Amino acid sequence: MSVSSKVAFPEKGNWAKLPTPIEKLDRLSKELGIELFLKRDDQTGFEWSGNKIRKLDYLAKDALAKGATCLITCGGVQSNHCRATAALAAKLGLRCVLFLRGDAPAKALSNNLLDRLFGAEIFYLTNEQYYEGMGDLRQLMDAQIRGQGGKTYFIPEGGSNGLGALGYADAFAEISSQAEPFDSILVAHGSGGTQAGLVLGKLLAEGKAADTRIVGVNVCYDKKESFELVKKVLWAAIQERNFPLSFASSDIEILDEFLGAGYAKSSKAELDFLLKVAREEAVLLDPVYTGKAFYGMYKTIKADPHAFGERVLFLHTGGGFGLFKLEEEWAQVLQ
Repeated sequence: MSVSSKVAFPEKGNWAKLPTPIEKLDRLSKELGIELFLKRDDQTGFEWSGNKIRKLDYLAKDALAKGATCLITCGGVQSNHCRATAALAAKLGLRCVLFLRGDAPAKALSNNLLDRLFGAEIFYLTNEQYYEGMGDLRQLMDAQIRGQGGKTYFIPEGGSNGLGALGYADAFAEISSQAEPFDSILVAHGSGGTQAGLVLGKLLAEGKAADTRIVGVNVCYDKKESFELVKKVLWAAIQERNFPLSFASSDIEILDEFLGAGYAKSSKAELDFLLKVAREEAVLLDPVYTGKAFYGMYKTIKADPHAFGERVLFLHTGGGFGLFKLEEEWAQVLQ
């Protein structure tokens, strides 16, 4: 039984290619002495592959229902979310405006190249403009588009709000329908919406699935800020549909200390690990999110084989296009 058949979820689109498969990672399972599985949300669709399209199934459907002609969103220069939004906007015949944090790349590579191919209108912002001036920029863009006879719909960074998080409450139910309950589900933690949705799905679940630990591996912020992001989105999701639910701090687990050199910065050890996983399991992890998170999970289990239980699922949230922006870094690894 899916979550959405038990409670009143809003209508959503069907652009994500679902359900995505769950695969056992045989060699890594043997090495770690546990049963390690991978949820292949990197296979939700080539153009919008990754976790963002599950959120956009709800958000873009809401935008269409409200008569929007332009999707506006924001993120880093190589944002997976922005690329997925640009792709879906092109599919739906909508205008797309992206506010990207950082300088315009000297070369159009990876997600940034795809943003441009999909026809997104891109504005590159300084950190100050991004974090302090976003509200004003949104108002200016909204006024301009309304003046042209259009209507905007703003999607927050990562699609992480109460409505978007419902996509991962659905995903938890999908996982429960595909396999026996896992002791833990681990996921990269960025803007918090994916983890919040999984926790919501757990709170709505029945039976042993309700005992599954949801662990976010911090790849962006510190532990305190990561916790607050999940808490904020989870509470917004509960309020969004007036779910008769409550949650405890213990429902939000953050695995810290694996941020490494910083957000979107890769060490040689991390890239060596991506190479190991590619060659042993034919799985492509990305250097920004899934690579750091999987590496953190792996190192933790190596230190304590029982850290996450005997049956562990890692949620592959995509990001593979990020592999193609690392040129000098790969030259150091592929020698």
